[in-house]
Amino acid sequence: MQNLIDRNGLPLFIQIVIELWNSVFLLVMIFLTSIRNQIDTHKKTNPVDIPYTKEIVLFYNVTLVYNLVNVIGVIFNGSPSAVSYWLVRIFDFLYYAVGAFQTLFFLQLIKISIAQKNGLKRLETAVTAMQMFQIPALILLVMTPCTGILYRFDENNTYIRGPLFFCWHIMSIISFLFIIIVYIAERNKTDRFLRQIICTASVIPSLGFIINTSYSTISFNNISVSITALILFIFYEKYRTDVLLRRTYQLQIQFDKQALALEQSKNAVLLAQIQPHFINNSLMALRSKCMDYPEIYESITKFSKYLRSHFEALGDTKMISFVREMENVEAYLDLERENYGSRLQVEYNIEYDQFLVPALSVQPLVENAVRHGIGTYECGGSVCIRTFRHDEKIYIEIIDDGSGMNNITEQQKKRRGIGINNVRARLQYLNAGELEMIHNEHGITARIIIRKKQEETE
Repeated sequence: MQNLIDRNGLPLFIQIVIELWNSVFLLVMIFLTSIRNQIDTHKKTNPVDIPYTKEIVLFYNVTLVYNLVNVIGVIFNGSPSAVSYWLVRIFDFLYYAVGAFQTLFFLQLIKISIAQKNGLKRLETAVTAMQMFQIPALILLVMTPCTGILYRFDENNTYIRGPLFFCWHIMSIISFLFIIIVYIAERNKTDRFLRQIICTASVIPSLGFIINTSYSTISFNNISVSITALILFIFYEKYRTDVLLRRTYQLQIQFDKQALALEQSKNAVLLAQIQPHFINNSLMALRSKCMDYPEIYESITKFSKYLRSHFEALGDTKMISFVREMENVEAYLDLERENYGSRLQVEYNIEYDQFLVPALSVQPLVENAVRHGIGTYECGGSVCIRTFRHDEKIYIEIIDDGSGMNNITEQQKKRRGIGINNVRARLQYLNAGELEMIHNEHGITARIIIRKKQEETE
């Protein structure tokens, strides 16, 4: 070790230690990323292919090789033995070759992920030209073992920069500056993670190259590339988490859609079996026999109206007007007033009603507020139905001053949950909006948020 320090100096020894530690981290990152990718893509159910994983793993591997060949070259640099003579020449040549591959790799990533993906022919041509720009540098590298034009070794087997070293260096800097320019010009045509890859993998190595232009004792090229790999690992882990969460959310939406489609199928079978027209006609016949009993007559009328509105809503698989949905709500509330009498107070604060909602999206929430909210109190309570517009969205709120979740049974909680899930599924299935449930000790507010694109009539 002391001999190594004496030959190369303490700064290069410190660089070797840093690069070896970086290599350990790179091995861990390669292992973790590869194993997780195998798990994600080979799941028996719902496999997930994380974009850019292969590119990231390839970059980690190339960076690992870049570090190791540099470490070996530095370790044997200045050693007079015959083995060292060949090792420094082989590994220094590989060091330059791997560096050129990294540059070509990122140019190819830009060509495929930005130019070809978005049909940008001019950009594709420009990237190809920049790749061809690397050919003279590679020719210089191939000629170097015989001519020493990029680098050479003195009589002590010590590495020395050649007369055209700066040509190689400048070409590398130009390539990375080109990548930065593409990033700035086309950042709106790339997703966030690709922008992070391009920005990190071009800016940090560029700084390393610029520093090494005037300072050659320590290879900041390697340090900058290792820092890039570590930062990309952090970005990739967050990106992977985001992709998995989106996948889980999409699967939940798909499940909700399938559940709603099954429900609608069951509704269609149910409607065919119970023959709504027959039931309605029978109720009308019974009502005609109750002319001398006003209360019974009125109750049958309300019940018939409620059934008719529900039968119509059950058959709807599209959006309906809010006004029509409120007819269903009114029909339901008319019946509940028969049960609760003065214990049920209903307040309407309808600031806006010219929009569409999924059928049976408001009525179940009103029913929850009545049955499981104020209905659990002997003194009853009030339900407020409110609509308004704000920030390009339309809000529907059903507010009760009942028990919240503190005074209902487990069976009631289960039934309330079914109604809420059905409403949420309808909103997601028709891509209409979302549902929020706001709980407090004085009641619950069910808030439907409708996207303003539904601001139209049937």
